[in-house]
Amino acid sequence: MAVASVLERLKVRIGVDRPATSATVEAGHLKRFAEAIGDPNPRWLEEAPPTFLVALAPASYHVPEAEEFGKGWLNGGNRFEYLEPVRVGDEITATTKLADAYEKSGSSGTLLFIIFETEFKNQHGRRVARLRGTAIRR
Repeated sequence: MAVASVLERLKVRIGVDRPATSATVEAGHLKRFAEAIGDPNPRWLEEAPPTFLVALAPASYHVPEAEEFGKGWLNGGNRFEYLEPVRVGDEITATTKLADAYEKSGSSGTLLFIIFETEFKNQHGRRVARLRGTAIRR
């Protein structure tokens, strides 16, 4: 399938939210996450550590069309913006949308970049964090 065709189909999805996912922040989950990242800070038993939100609610944007491009995935990185602490008992809702899709030539050939953005809100409707992520298909 032609690259332009894949890109055209991806670009149609730009700005479209995926269905929201929600989850409650539980003390046991926070504890296991802190242990997994090797951070013994006791604060994490009450307040979520950085990047916990992606363990709580999926934040990536899977687009089947991208599977037609290349043969593998690379993580292009994530950028978080924390706006308010996330604490035990909070009900977090994550909404993800495709923000951009483009191609770029690299040393190994043409790469497909997929940029997604996720907004995390608490039970009061306040935004607690934003995530901008990049997935690369090669």
